[in-house]
Amino acid sequence: MDASTTTAVESKRPPGLKKKSSSRSGLRNLVQGCWSYRAPVVEKIEPPPSVPQFSISALPDDVLLDCLARMPRAALQSAMMVCQKWRSILKSAEFYEMRKQNGRVENLLFVFGGAGTGFLSAVYCKSSGSWRAGLLCSGRSIAENDWLSGYHNENHALRHAQPAVIKHRIFILGATPCRFSKSIGIECTIVYDAWTKTLMRGAPMHCPRKKFACCVIADRIFVAGGANRNDSGRDAITDSEMYIPELDMWKPIANMPRRRYGCLGAAVNGIFYVIGGLKFSSMLGLSMQPYAYVASMDAFDTKLNCWQKTRVLPMGGCVIACTVVGRAIYMLTSHAVELSFWKYDTWDESFTRVKPPPIPSPLRIDNFLKFSCVTMGSDVYIIQVGGSIDDLLRRSGRNGRGYKEGLVLIYDTRTQEWSRGPDLPYGKNGAACTVVQC
Repeated sequence: MDASTTTAVESKRPPGLKKKSSSRSGLRNLVQGCWSYRAPVVEKIEPPPSVPQFSISALPDDVLLDCLARMPRAALQSAMMVCQKWRSILKSAEFYEMRKQNGRVENLLFVFGGAGTGFLSAVYCKSSGSWRAGLLCSGRSIAENDWLSGYHNENHALRHAQPAVIKHRIFILGATPCRFSKSIGIECTIVYDAWTKTLMRGAPMHCPRKKFACCVIADRIFVAGGANRNDSGRDAITDSEMYIPELDMWKPIANMPRRRYGCLGAAVNGIFYVIGGLKFSSMLGLSMQPYAYVASMDAFDTKLNCWQKTRVLPMGGCVIACTVVGRAIYMLTSHAVELSFWKYDTWDESFTRVKPPPIPSPLRIDNFLKFSCVTMGSDVYIIQVGGSIDDLLRRSGRNGRGYKEGLVLIYDTRTQEWSRGPDLPYGKNGAACTVVQC
């Protein structure tokens, strides 16, 4: 077919019919048209610059210390378990001083031991004016530690013990474990943390003693006198010791000039005063020797490490409790049928008889009637931790006056007046009392 013929055939094609290649091109254009749709352009919004997240532990140490020092006392036990850093801060001396500066500490009166379970306690808060009773630590802690159960299960484990307070810790010295416990013969110092409510063991005194004098000076515990608890008698001793808490170590110091059993301790301006007591040997041959009051007090200068001249007590009788307010030592004295109250000024070394506590007299004071003295602010608290005044009144043919057990009397050293505080929540015969700033 020549070119003219081809042209003739193409001219005979019906109108509207395209070449095969043209149909393929149309299909391609159709597909491209379907995929050529473009979504509307959305303006991208840049997020604001992120603020770095900081942990409280990342704060500078001084700022973190100030923040933690402002926590309520009830939160301190949980804060101890957050991390090792917090624990070390809360145990530091700087933390305690910071809480004092911020006004986050208050005086709490602890009464513990006595008849019944050894670690049963009562805590008095001056701001609320009420008592709270309970255990010094959890029952689980006692059950998991044999040495604790030995003291807890003894009715009078703390009868002859003495408490000493360093910051928020109470050191219980001279406790006696149960005769049938696994801890019998294992002496220790019981350390109670008022913040964490935990008990731990400390080093025992070199001489396991009872009825001794005790005080705290510059975060050191001093003890003197008493009698060896392992001896069957009550032979008074002159041995004296000092405890260093950070080393958990007892160190002997110079012995007292004279023997004292049942003496009391007080500390003013770096001087350890050992007051009153008895001097006797319980047995001489086959005869029992009578009690003899020591109407004097010895003073140990902790800076010079020596005992000073003995001072005579002018009041007579037996000093049964004492406490310190400022530079003065207040002493409660028994005269067999009455009680007297005295103030000793350590600056001018003068004694003054002050208004006695409102306890009916004459009253035959026996060995079961026991009192303890503590200081809260400028007030002296006299707490009855043994015996019953009403029982003594009835024995002398008089009616009771509502003075059963757990009597609390408060002496305001500024107004020199007595008032009655809320009684102990239950009888605490032979209990130990102390005040903690925590």
